Amino acid sequence: MVVVALAVAGSVPSSARAQTATVPHPDSSLQRVIASIGLDSPHSVRLASRGTGRVEGDGIRVFGDSVSVDTDQGARTLAMVDIDSLWVQRGTAALTVGILVALPCAVFGAMVGTFIATDPDSGGRPGRAPLGALYGVVVGGVPCGLLGAGLGSLIRRWRLEFARTALAAIFKDVLQEAS
Repeated sequence: MVVVALAVAGSVPSSARAQTATVPHPDSSLQRVIASIGLDSPHSVRLASRGTGRVEGDGIRVFGDSVSVDTDQGARTLAMVDIDSLWVQRGTAALTVGILVALPCAVFGAMVGTFIATDPDSGGRPGRAPLGALYGVVVGGVPCGLLGAGLGSLIRRWRLEFARTALAAIFKDVLQEAS
């Protein structure tokens, strides 16, 4: 009887043997990024995952192989192996938008200031063009720049800190399907 059981066990194909589940390990680069974010002052973070979608919050902490994010609805916990990308808020677009809005206003102000400073009907003289242009730049550019900076402060800038490569994500899916 024992011989028959051993013979049957030996003839079973190898694909029917017990499979051990491959447990994916969290990416060490993701752990380093999260640790460095934790050392900085608190930043808003955005995590993206295929399973849970996008999670955005103010604080991030590591608990073993999981990450906890403080959201408006409370703490959300995600497995590190499921995180596809991590973004950190780094300031606003106030400077960029302020400059982009101030430049055309300053150029237009310089043209108007030059015209008024050299227009004989307005009491101007030909030698006052540079001074009129300077006044026009200040009067036109500064208010527009401040307005642009105010609008730009409403736009948050995000910087990608971690992105799982497409090959690693595909490899993870293949390993999960095989187990």
